[in-house]
Amino acid sequence: MPLLKTNLVTRALSSERMVSVLQRTVPPCDKFLLRISRGWLNTAMQSVVLIETLGAKSGQLRDAVTLCMPEGDDLILVGSNWGRAQDPAWVHNMRANPQVHVRYRGFVGPMLAREVAGEERAALWQLLVRYNPQYAHYQADASRPLPVIRLQRSNP
Repeated sequence: MPLLKTNLVTRALSSERMVSVLQRTVPPCDKFLLRISRGWLNTAMQSVVLIETLGAKSGQLRDAVTLCMPEGDDLILVGSNWGRAQDPAWVHNMRANPQVHVRYRGFVGPMLAREVAGEERAALWQLLVRYNPQYAHYQADASRPLPVIRLQRSNP
């Protein structure tokens, strides 16, 4: 993701106005593109996953799009929520119901979510910030530790 590592893009992604526009436009476009392409296409051609979870309270099927970092067959997610004060709903849903369904670069199937902590989180965090420097900005602005979630392939 070399484009995300430029100062211009980093500053733009830190602007409240730009984040507001991106929040309203990118997820719906990405959901559509990821569905029709089996997880290969998205608006910025980044590592993006479409996740389907069960709502923690409602039990209803929910979907979300988020950046991810591949690690072997696993996917590493950060619950940055665009730098907002609260965790994204998909993090709450995964904590309550860790069995998820994903679409990512040709893989469409079940995965098991696990929030990482301690040394594992610290090691992954260093990789995540190199992979997407925007995470460091979100963490600096957040009043909460950003959750790091590992998705591992599971049997249906």
